[in-house]
Amino acid sequence: MEKAFANKSIVQRSKKKWIKNFKKSYFAYLLMLPSIVLTLIFSYFPMPGILVAFQDYNMFKGILHSPWVGMQHIIEIFQVPLLYNSIINTFILSVLTIIVGFPAPIILALMINEVGNGLFKRSVQTLTYLPHFLSWIAVVGLVYSFMDVDGPLNDLKLLLFGSDSGREMFLSKQSLFLPFLLLLSVWKEVGWGTIVFLAAITSIDPSLYEAARIDGANRFKQHLHITWPGMKITAVIMLIFTLGTLFGSNFELVYGMQNAYIDFPVISTVVYSSGIQQGNYSTAAAVGFVQGLVAFLLIIVANKISKKVSGISLW
Repeated sequence: MEKAFANKSIVQRSKKKWIKNFKKSYFAYLLMLPSIVLTLIFSYFPMPGILVAFQDYNMFKGILHSPWVGMQHIIEIFQVPLLYNSIINTFILSVLTIIVGFPAPIILALMINEVGNGLFKRSVQTLTYLPHFLSWIAVVGLVYSFMDVDGPLNDLKLLLFGSDSGREMFLSKQSLFLPFLLLLSVWKEVGWGTIVFLAAITSIDPSLYEAARIDGANRFKQHLHITWPGMKITAVIMLIFTLGTLFGSNFELVYGMQNAYIDFPVISTVVYSSGIQQGNYSTAAAVGFVQGLVAFLLIIVANKISKKVSGISLW
């Protein structure tokens, strides 16, 4: 009886404490509410739909009455040449994007941090942030206009190399497709990515730099022994999250940049063309399931390796 009364008392105190904290921070919870609702609607409520990956889904019968086929569609992913090629292309694109795109905001943050002129510094930050707020479709439209046969890039080429050089269809060249994707990805997101790293840099104690200068350390040594250790935790955590997207691809950019001359299928474009447009919903769901599972495993493995090597981890 006394134990039950004690447990009830603990529950009541916890409840009162929770209500007190909620009243104290209710405005913060209110600001979080739209994000929570959107996450529930678009990330958690659709989760039962993953059952489609294990069915021969018929939209007229629905999930409850469509026949079950087990792992058939998942096995087909690695047997159909188009899907297999799209996995390879997605992996290549993602690895190159990480290699090129991940260090870019770190380098830019270090460069911006070195700028002494406040007005110039804010101007650079603003100009590099702005592309992030453009939709990918708008970016693709700008690229098509800029690189059109009669566009500014061809005009510049004729101006520099003469009329004998002729006009070219740059977007029809298979060899330029991947470099264009990497360049556009970095251009659009590098400024936005610097926000986190600049915040990490500004949190470093300025007295450490003063002590380093007194000891005769140049700017490179200051960055090596003060700036980098101060932002290392942030960089490693961001890298772990980035590795989770290793088998993801930017559907809007890749699909928008493709044309009749380009043959570069990735997982997202194949899912859209063969899964959504042609009604192969089970195949599309199977690809999404495997993609999500691989991303989850990559985050787990990357976190364990990071914890073992550097002592930094998400949990």
